[in-house]
Amino acid sequence: MSAKSEKLMNLFFFLSALAIIAADRITKYWVMQNLPENSSINIIPRILLITHVKNSGASFGLFQGYANILAIISVIAIILIIFIKIYLKFDSYFYNIAIGFILGGAVGNLIDRVFYGEVIDFLNFAYWPVFNIADSFIIIGFGIVIIFLFKEYFKKSGAKST
Repeated sequence: MSAKSEKLMNLFFFLSALAIIAADRITKYWVMQNLPENSSINIIPRILLITHVKNSGASFGLFQGYANILAIISVIAIILIIFIKIYLKFDSYFYNIAIGFILGGAVGNLIDRVFYGEVIDFLNFAYWPVFNIADSFIIIGFGIVIIFLFKEYFKKSGAKST
């Protein structure tokens, strides 16, 4: 990868992470300022509500009451994401944006854990635990990375067999 290409990939990585952190902070701030805790706004009847809840656990309400341990795990995850970014230098916009999504989501939820002791959640789809923008982009980022890695694997294994 050329130096110019590497700089461009780093730019996509950092801008996507910053965009997710900003979107997460703005939406959580709006919810905290405009919606009392444990109350909802009905957006699409019986499908989507904006519900202000706090989650002291991990995704989907797992591990409630372990905020300090989850904060430490978040810091370790953030360090690992940066480590992966540094050592797996893929020349792909999708990969670098996806890793940025994961980093941005992890930082967004860590900010909540550090300042509030729990994560602010608000996206409430029927029959699904309440979540937030950070959670969404962690999942989206992982999905893109998995697709990318499978694509790279099959590209390389196809090249070896011909």
